[in-house]
Amino acid sequence: MNGVLGDSVVCDRDAVTSEMEYDALLINGHPIHIAPAELTDLSRVRLFYQHLSNASTYYRFFGIRRAIPERELVNIVDPHVEEHVTLLATIQGELAGIGEFIVAPSNEEAEVAFAVADDHHHEGIATLLLEGLVVIARRRNIKRLTAVTLWDNADMLLVFRTVGLRESTMLDEDGIVHVTFDLLAHDELEQRSTERRLHAMHEATPSVE
Repeated sequence: MNGVLGDSVVCDRDAVTSEMEYDALLINGHPIHIAPAELTDLSRVRLFYQHLSNASTYYRFFGIRRAIPERELVNIVDPHVEEHVTLLATIQGELAGIGEFIVAPSNEEAEVAFAVADDHHHEGIATLLLEGLVVIARRRNIKRLTAVTLWDNADMLLVFRTVGLRESTMLDEDGIVHVTFDLLAHDELEQRSTERRLHAMHEATPSVE
């Protein structure tokens, strides 16, 4: 599936997530595979978090966590946990990024979070994962996505600011930025996504000397 933002609405929750498997291009033109997490991905996800640098772990969890509790890992990858949706980004068989959202009890709001392997920063992985999560959230009639990040996490704030969604931000006294995306508002997500895809295709095309 290539044009994930323009696909028709699907109502069944399992179908909404399961059909979100597709290939895409990074901003450097390299291919990447996006797919929903499965229980068979448990060991991959465990190793991914174990190998994150202290800085990346801190930005993801607001603290250093060298090991994630097993129950938490299972919830990340178990497709039957309806309130927890996870997309995995894979490059040449290597897990390079994880994007998740957890649905609030109201079913109208979900909180997103991302982690990207240290050697794959600045390649557009978090943006691609956010695009995919937005598609799933809208098909599940979720009205808002929220996120929290530290004030100095410039990379993540740049993703939120440029993805093309209608956003509002608030900085609290602890230095935490609270971001809200209005999924019902008119936005530029599809336009920005197309621009990013065209740029990636250009990067992937060999230059002619």
